[in-house]
Amino acid sequence: MSDVRYCPSCGAQVSANERFCGSCGTRMDQPAPAAPTVPLGRQAAPPTQVLPPAQAPTPPTFGTPPVPPPTFGTPPVPPPTFGAPADPTAAPPRRGLPVWVIILLAVAGLCAIGCVAVAAFVVITGDSTASATATPRPSGLGGGIVPVPTREGGGGIVPVPTREGDAPTDEIPAPTAANIPTAAPTSTGGGIIGGVNPNAEAARTAEAATAQVVAATAQAEQTNAEVASLIASAKQVFKDEFVDNRNRWFTGVFEDIETDTIEDGVFKVSWAAKGTSYELYEVRELTNFVADVDCVVHQGGTDGSCSLVFAQKTDVGFYKFEVFDDYYRLFVVSSGSDPTNLAEGDPAGIVRPGEVNSLRVIKQGDQIRIFLNGTLLDTLSDSTYQTGKIGVSTNSYSESGGVEVWFDNFVIWELPS
Repeated sequence: MSDVRYCPSCGAQVSANERFCGSCGTRMDQPAPAAPTVPLGRQAAPPTQVLPPAQAPTPPTFGTPPVPPPTFGTPPVPPPTFGAPADPTAAPPRRGLPVWVIILLAVAGLCAIGCVAVAAFVVITGDSTASATATPRPSGLGGGIVPVPTREGGGGIVPVPTREGDAPTDEIPAPTAANIPTAAPTSTGGGIIGGVNPNAEAARTAEAATAQVVAATAQAEQTNAEVASLIASAKQVFKDEFVDNRNRWFTGVFEDIETDTIEDGVFKVSWAAKGTSYELYEVRELTNFVADVDCVVHQGGTDGSCSLVFAQKTDVGFYKFEVFDDYYRLFVVSSGSDPTNLAEGDPAGIVRPGEVNSLRVIKQGDQIRIFLNGTLLDTLSDSTYQTGKIGVSTNSYSESGGVEVWFDNFVIWELPS
């Protein structure tokens, strides 16, 4: 019997003495069957079928299933040769994805293409709409003076009877929102649509604000140096710290609506109704001077104010620099005519509501400068009155009173002519 056997995996011929198939490497565990022993004198029965000589099979091509080994007694089917047509009776090999999967993938692909097309159409039409209509932007108010609330009853001042030696009682009406100019609102740009880069605009705004602060600081330093130089060259003619009443200010109750006292080192003026009055340094009149006073609206809030009056002439007129917790003004009062505002504004950031505030007036010829807490509020020129007396004044704008104003450190320097 031949010592040739076939690989159970690929059907290739393998010698009896080989343990692995030379074609596919399959382990050949079954040894070749030994030839049957025939008893002496007897002949072995011929086999029922003689195997034809087998051809060495060609190794299977990638993707082609291996040909199973032949069954004993059945001639092996040779594997298909590369390039030759396959056996028409054999089932075709399964390659790639199933048909139904391919159909589903095709349908999904068509849906995706349709979605992309619709999105592109929306983006194109949306861009054209955005470019045609600018996004509205909020408007911001610019700078300027913030109006103060109108006081009850139109804000007028009720004149009080004059005491002997007092100046005229003509007063300017209380400030109203209509009397204070407000800057026109300005719109803020931004974004590409507005034609302004918001980051660049913010940077420019910050730089401008910084430049303004630097300029204001330099101006303040220059002004303070000038004032210090003026005071150094001036002559102090009056000072009262109100430790007592050595200067004989009026004290007591006047017309049942005003009570003046000097106590605890301050001059206190209390109001039980609406009214105004002032106390003057009566010794002499001054033309060029620096006048200072510290004051606080102790009660009454914005219904009360404290002031410096100057260039006062009895039965003629005077100037008045008045400060509220939320407003200031300088006006001139003339006998027989309406008061006239010369300067006004919002002292926000400078005034200290409910606390002590320092008022200062510097007059040199026609030039008048007003200060609050060391900050220059305004410089102007007016020649209505050249000389006169200097004093302090209070106002109550409440019909029911409840206003109390305190004064301290009233000082006057005379400047060289």
